Formats: sequence, structure tokens, C-alpha cells
Amino acid sequence: MKKKSQLFIIIVCLLAMSSTLLIARPQQKTQEQEAKQILQTTGVKGGLVVHVGCGDGKLTSALHATNSYIVHGLDADVKNVEKAREHIGSLGIYGKVSVGKLSGDRLPYIDNLVNLIIAEDLDNISMNEIIAYIRTPNKWTKMVKPWPEDIDEWTHFLHDAVGNAVAGDGIVGPPRHMQWMAAPTWNRNHHTLASISAVVSAQGRLFYIVDEGPAASMEVPGKWSLVARDAFNGVLLWKQSISSWAWHRQKFRSGPVQLPRTLVAVKNCVYVPLGIDAPVKALDAATGEVIRIYQGTEGTEEVILNDSILLVVTGSPAAEQAAIDPRLSEKLPFPNDKSIVAFQSDTGEELWKWSKPESANPVPLTLAAQNGRVFFAAGESVLCLDDDTGKELWRSSPTKLKQANRKPTADQKQKPARKRKSNLQRRLGWSVATLVVHDGVVFWADGRYLLALSSETGKVLWSCPCQPGFRSPVDVFVAAGLVWLGPDFAEGRDPRTGEVKKSNPAIADLWTAGHHHRCYREKATDRYIITGKRGIEFLDLHSDNHSRNNWVRGLCQYGIMPCNGLIYAPSHACGCFMEAKLYGFWALAPESDARKVQNNVPDTDRLKRGPAYGKIETQKSKIVNPGDWPTHRRDPIRSGSTMMELPTQLQNLWHVSIGGRLSAPVIADGNLILSNVDAHRVVLLDARNGKTRWAFTAGGRVDSAPTIYRGLVLFGCADGWIYCLRLSDGEQVWRFCAAPEELKTVSLGQVESVWPVHGSVLVQDGLAYAAAGRSSYIDGGIFLYGLDPMTGEVLCQTRVRNSHPKVDMASSGENGSNIAIEKIGQNATDSKTFTAPDKSDAFSMDGATTDILVGDGTSIYMRHVKFDRNCLRQPRYGRHLFSTSRLLDDAEVHRSHWVLGTGDFRRIPVAYSWIANSGGARYNSRLAVPYGLLLAFDNQTVWGVQRSRNSGYILFADDNRPFSADEHVLPDFRKPDAESVPKLKWSVALPMRPRAMLRAGNCLYLGGMPGMIDQKDPFATYEGRKGGLLWVMSGRNGEKLAEYKLEAVPVWDGMAAANERLYISTQDGRVLSMGKK
Repeated sequence: MKKKSQLFIIIVCLLAMSSTLLIARPQQKTQEQEAKQILQTTGVKGGLVVHVGCGDGKLTSALHATNSYIVHGLDADVKNVEKAREHIGSLGIYGKVSVGKLSGDRLPYIDNLVNLIIAEDLDNISMNEIIAYIRTPNKWTKMVKPWPEDIDEWTHFLHDAVGNAVAGDGIVGPPRHMQWMAAPTWNRNHHTLASISAVVSAQGRLFYIVDEGPAASMEVPGKWSLVARDAFNGVLLWKQSISSWAWHRQKFRSGPVQLPRTLVAVKNCVYVPLGIDAPVKALDAATGEVIRIYQGTEGTEEVILNDSILLVVTGSPAAEQAAIDPRLSEKLPFPNDKSIVAFQSDTGEELWKWSKPESANPVPLTLAAQNGRVFFAAGESVLCLDDDTGKELWRSSPTKLKQANRKPTADQKQKPARKRKSNLQRRLGWSVATLVVHDGVVFWADGRYLLALSSETGKVLWSCPCQPGFRSPVDVFVAAGLVWLGPDFAEGRDPRTGEVKKSNPAIADLWTAGHHHRCYREKATDRYIITGKRGIEFLDLHSDNHSRNNWVRGLCQYGIMPCNGLIYAPSHACGCFMEAKLYGFWALAPESDARKVQNNVPDTDRLKRGPAYGKIETQKSKIVNPGDWPTHRRDPIRSGSTMMELPTQLQNLWHVSIGGRLSAPVIADGNLILSNVDAHRVVLLDARNGKTRWAFTAGGRVDSAPTIYRGLVLFGCADGWIYCLRLSDGEQVWRFCAAPEELKTVSLGQVESVWPVHGSVLVQDGLAYAAAGRSSYIDGGIFLYGLDPMTGEVLCQTRVRNSHPKVDMASSGENGSNIAIEKIGQNATDSKTFTAPDKSDAFSMDGATTDILVGDGTSIYMRHVKFDRNCLRQPRYGRHLFSTSRLLDDAEVHRSHWVLGTGDFRRIPVAYSWIANSGGARYNSRLAVPYGLLLAFDNQTVWGVQRSRNSGYILFADDNRPFSADEHVLPDFRKPDAESVPKLKWSVALPMRPRAMLRAGNCLYLGGMPGMIDQKDPFATYEGRKGGLLWVMSGRNGEKLAEYKLEAVPVWDGMAAANERLYISTQDGRVLSMGKK
């Protein structure tokens, strides 16, 4: 082999300056030494590393120096790819390090994704793709991509120390493309404290405080951490545990408002208290290591950094947010005593302390600083201090303005006035005040009036009425040179005079009618005010590019963050718009010409034939064994049910340790197949004894079990391809690129296609169906294919794509288009509901996200969306199994259900989960079809598991009927009369936490974990440390027939029944076979 003499190092992470550096390549060094020198020399301390020309993968794997790095290798030689995969797999790190084939003359990554490119051979890569490089023998070339001038950071909760939540970012715009997605998939609970307290970004990194406790139960306490990710690819850089935080069961609309203000990141430091009673610490932003501690800041409530002065609001005897815990409230007074303490940030030296209870405490969220001055509200006045000495420079006169009757928005006119507790009242953890400093003016809004004060003298310059948002403080933005006030932002005022300079009535036509505004503050850039009425709405201050995006939303109590040219939407627990809404922590990019999907790749280039192509024994005449379980949940309808009887008295026949996170198994022809999801590996075992016959490594995650069909193994992959292997030996028959192009992103910590394919391929009526994509609203939509399973030939295809609604400024507000024409409980419809592309009411909208496909013998379903056998979308709904999130979603959050219905959630009076979680009926509406956490069914009966309304779970049996293409389908939601009340055959309490269920013959088999929480170790059960359970229940009456202890908990929906045996995938990476004693 010819030895390469050049190694090119290109740093493409966004840094504040650019540079080029030549470094001699080390000679005669191990790959570990070489990788260490590369990482140390470049200074890249985590993120995505790409190795072009990876060869045998030894240097590629060595570049995974710590878990702060994920590494993706590329090589044009298929044999090198196979060798590299084998080597990396032998180290047990495949997934964190992965390898793909390099095709063409461009690197397959979205913009601004990669931190470091190491290239062994650049002959076929265009210079435009990698910015530039210098070819010098025996030298490395180091090149740094400069930080774009038109993007901005977001270092504080309200952008920076002045309190103006407006980013100077010229790139941020309506979201149209995925940048990355990360965990958690869900906020723990919609009705309690937000699971993410604060989010900030600096120097290309993202930091947030998160509760990683289980979403399945709020009885388990919070498990809080400070998390650091790369802001452009979401790679986890480090995590610091937080000893204690605010009470996790606090009602979600009640604050505390201080929490988002406890985290600041500026340059290479993060400032945060790592506990509710802990002092503020400065952490190294790259590593999370503690640099210094600011003594005397125990009980921190707020933190801001102005130049080199760190300002901390402290509470005594404890932080105000600590007192929301009912176990502490009697011991902790409200109001407490608050102080403002100033430190030299780089030394930790205390400069001064302001504490004057007789002058009233500082009002939460009003601390701001600029140009050597510190401003805050105390009582009815605004104070100004010198930031070097803490000396009071001026104090404004107490406000004596009456609350104004501000003109309501069109949407607010719909609701009759009703008496309620004043939202303006200062109470524990709550305040509606806002203070913003801008260009010599201090804007102070107390929920009644906005006062504009001179920052030099405190003199009132002008005033106007204001009002807070819905369960959120007043929004005051200085953007595009004008002052804009929420909630409608209809007028832009001169900052110094208050004169109205611009009117913008578009919000009336932009917002969806019905329901209330989301419970968080708005954010803005110099071009857009970004609201959260139902999703993320963009009010364009310069032109007519207004946009409504109900398919994505911010997090209760926090909202979204616009910076780095992206929109960051933290994880939520929302039950609205289940058809189309995204789940998880998302970073989304604006429209880009470079990412417009053409989908013009010829099918001949998409299909790649393997060595086994055309070498499969014809099995068309073979009768399918009814005792097999050949696909996910056994059959295309995903019934999770078989007529075959299993014994109730079971014993372990064999177990095999595969390792990693396993899918459920499938079984046919004496073979058991499953995937090691994160290792990209499909494994075939002998179903009789567990011996491994072969294994195959794909180009990305395989998130669910393959389908066995006529001597073939079919599966989709997160690399955007559909694979077909020969069952007998795992040799590749063909693979087909279902993604419109080869373009990679990072999802849940691994490199994936922008358009992944779920592992389970639906085979129905001789066709193999799979869909590539994530959402019909981003990246060109979702691409559905019907293929010939024997050849990979495309037999039918379609594209599911939704247009984005916009507002025509010429007609904004003229026709009253935001006035509801029909009220349905909390819901409403207006003209936009019927004319706009998203067809959105307050809780439902047009659109789709992907999931495992379901087939009823005639039609194909992608969640609620119905297609015929030729992939043509059908206007009618059909009865089938679907999930309101995903069938593979294992979080058990209270806003997610499996439903055996149509998926038509239009015009319901409230978010569907309010109805489902209220025993099936609310607001004169009932969810009148079977639903639960898990379902299994045949043509006569549906068996399911539901959460009890108190605690624990219920096992039930309900009526079902045969599925028919021409059946008359009733609506899922009906009036709660005698006809719609479920006529359960039986129901029993279930004192265990089920994680998997199937029906075999006359019995139900439930795998799970103990239902009781150990108060001494509340996380033990949910982390699987108490072991697993297997219960056998009668399908006729719910009687428990047998119980077995398992060493580990079954994976979600991770059981299969075949040939009178039960097969279980468990969380410790093992597969079990249990059969007759």
C-alpha cells in the first residue's frame, strides 16, 4: 500500500477569529499519539470530528478521545469502510464513532455542523466544500473558519445584561431546516415545573439546566444537571450534576420567574449556582471544571455579567425559589431579604453589596447594567448604582399611575371578562415586571404602565399603558430602532419620545384563534418579533415575511432562544397539534437555497445492488407459518397479538448478551433477528438456541426490528437508506436511498441523515413500504416509497409536504380574519382554519411526522395519514393503531397515548390529552375508541394498559371489530352519551409498571418493573436496578396466572411470541428465550 504523505487538518467549527497554521506530521507514532497531538494542536475539545479517507479506522477510533467527541469516518473504498467498521465495533464504541462511504466530490454534511475535518486524501473533494486548504508535503494544514459577523450569541436569559431580549442576528428566520436534535424527548410533565430552567449560548456552545428524572412519574424527585452541548451540532460536551433545585412539582404557570436568570455564559466561562442553596461558581465552558467560587452568594436568585462585573441577587435566609417547596415554605419567609452583590468576575473579589430592606427588595427580573451603571426596580421606584462602588446615583419617584384599560387584541375580544386573581400581584416566585436599558433610556414596565426614564438622571421621558403576557411578564423590546410592547406589538415607538413611528397589525392575522397564549415570554431579533401564541410566529418588522409555525413550540416558562443563526426550541410536554408537532430539543435553521430539496436523483443511482442480488431462492409458494412473528408487533396492522398459545409455566431456555440498546425481536423460519440500535448492527440468532449466525453493520441507527419476508431481511436505517439482506447469511441483496440526497446532521448524539428511515419496513400485498424524513414542514417533507422487496425497484412513491402559511400585509387586520367564527370549548376556528395551508385550529393542524408504518391489508398509514397501495394520499380517515407521539416512544409521558382509531383530532374542544387523561370525557367530548400506553388486539378484543387517574396502572379489555376497507368509521371524539361510553369487558388494577405487552392465545404477557417506588432510592426502579417482572394474565378476565422475576427490565414493547416460546429483549442488552418447563 502506498503510504500517504499529507494529512490535512481543517477546523470548521465557528470561532471568533480565523487563522492558518502548518504543523509537521508526527512520524512513527501510534494512532492514539497522533490523535492526541491533533486534538491538542487544534484545540478542539469536543464536537463532531470527520475523518476523510479513514482507511482501517484506527486513527478514526483514536480521535474519540473522550465522550465529548463523536467521530464520523468517510472512505471511497467499500473494503476500507468494512474494515473500519469491524475495527471500531471490536472496541465497543461503534455509534459514537461510525463510518460511511464517501461518494462524489462533496462532503455530506449540513452547513456549520462539523468542528474538525481531518483529511488523508483530498483529491476528489472540491475546495469550495472545505473552505480552503494548503497542500504541503509532510505537513498538516490547520484552517479556522471565522465567526460570521451577522449571527449573535444569547448569553443571558434576556439576551444580555441590559434585559433587552433581542438578538442582533441577521440569519435567524422562520424555521425550515433541521440543524440538530437532542434529548430529552419530553419535558417531564405539562402541569408542573418546566424540566428545563434556563438556556444560554456563548462561543458556539449551548448550556442549559435540565431535570432528567423520568417523565413517567412525578413521584420521583428531580434529577438536575447543567448540560453543555455544541451549539451547531448538539453533541454533548459535558455535564455537571446539580445537588438540589426548585421543587419539581410546582404548578407550571406559577414560575418561579427567577430560575431562567440563574445561568450566564460569556466567552469561555459559565456562571451558575450548582444547587438551590449553593454559591455561584465560574466553570470552564469547554470542560465544566470549576474555576472559582464567589463566596457569599448562597441563595442565588439572579445572575448577570456586565463587562467584568458579576452581579448576583441573593436571598436570605434562602433563595425565594426555594420556598415554593411546601416542605420548606413554613420555614422560609416571603418576602425574604434580598441583596445585590458585585464581584470582579475574573478574581472573585467582592466589590460591594447593596442591601436595604427598608427601601423595598429588588423586584425580580429587573436587574440590568450598562455603561458603568446598575439599574433595578425596588418597590415603586427604579434605582441606579455605580457599578464600581455600589453608590446610589439616582432613584426615581414612586409610580402613581393607575392601571390602564389597554385596547384588547382581536383574539382577546372573544373571551368574556371574568374575575380572577390579579396577574399583576407580586407573590412567591412571581412578578410581571420588566426593565430594559437601551441607548441612555431605562424602560420600566410594572404591568400597568411603561415608564421611559433617562439613564443619567432618572427623569421620566414618556409613558404609556402596558400589560403582561399570559402568565408571563411584560414584553418590552427595542428592535429595529423602535420600542415594541407586547402582547400584540402593533406599534413601534420612538425610544426617546414615545411617539408611534410604525404600525404593524399583522399579528391579528398571524395568530391562530382560540385558546390562550403559551405561558412564556416572547423573544426577538432586529428583524423579527418571535411570539408563542400557539407555536412560533414570526412578525417581520421590515417586510412581509410573517410566518406561523404551529408545528414547533417553545417550553413552558422559558420559550425559545434565537441566536447563532438558529432557533432553539427546548423539549416540551404539549398535547396540542399531535399530528405535526416536533418532540425533543431542536435547533432549526432558516430557509437556505443550498438546502432546497430537488429530489432529482435518478432511481438508477438510488438503487445499489449487492453481492446477493438475484441470488435468492424463490419462496412465493411457501406458506407463512402462523406461529412466526416476522415483523414489528407481528403483522402489518401491528396487533401485538397471535392466536398461538404459550405456556403459562415458563422457564429460561437460553439467553444471549448482545450489548447495547436493543430493539424488540422478530422471529421466522427458526431465525431471530433484532438490532443493536445505537451500534447500527443487525444480528441474527438461531431462535432455538441463541447462537449467532451473522451480524451486519449499517450506516446508521436501526431503531426497530427488521422484517423477515421470503428469505429476505428488510430494514430502514437512520442513514436514509432501506436495506435488503439475504436471510441465510446476511449478504447484501440491495440497498435503496430513500432520502432525497446524502446529507447528514446529528440526532440524539449520532450522525444521521436529515431524512432517516425507521427500522421496521412494512410489507403488505407484496410491496415493501418505508418513509424517509422527520416532518412534512422541514427539509422538503417526507418521502414515501413502495418497493419490490426482491429487487428494490420503485413501484410507487409520494412526497408528503406542507406549505407554510404567511400573512399578506395588504389585508392584515382589514377583514377581521382572526375573529372566531366558531367556538368549541377552548378551541375556535376562523377564516385561516379553512384557507391557510396549515388548516390550523387551536389544537389540530394539517401536517405529519414519521413513525413506523401500519397496514390494514388495503391501506397504509403513517400515523394519522392514510395512503392507498400506490402511495396516493387518501382524504378519508381509517381505523388503525397509531401513537400521538411515536410507537417507539418509551417515555410514558402523560401527553402520549396509543390509540385504535382514525387520528382525526380536528375541532376538539381542548387538547386531546385533557380528554384522554380525564377518564375519557371532558368539555362535552369523549375519546370513544380504545387507547392507552400499550395495546394489543384481534378482531374481537382490544387489550390495553392505561394510567390510573390516581396512581399506578389499569389493565383492561374492550370490544373490537374486524378491520374492513369499506367499514363505516365513527369519529374518535364524540359527545359523552350512552353510545360513546366504553363498554369494557373487564378491567383490573395493575400493581406493576408495564413496559411490554403481547397477547398469545387466551393469555396476556406483560413485561415490566416493580410499581412501588423505593423512597430511600427513588431512581432505582426507573433505572432498572430493581430488576424486571414478567406477569401472565388471563385474557378473559385479567386474572394473574403466573409471575416471574427477570434480571433486567424488558425494553419498550420488546417482546415477541413464536413457536410456543416467548422472546424478550432487556435493557441490559440481552435476549431471553422462555418456554415450557
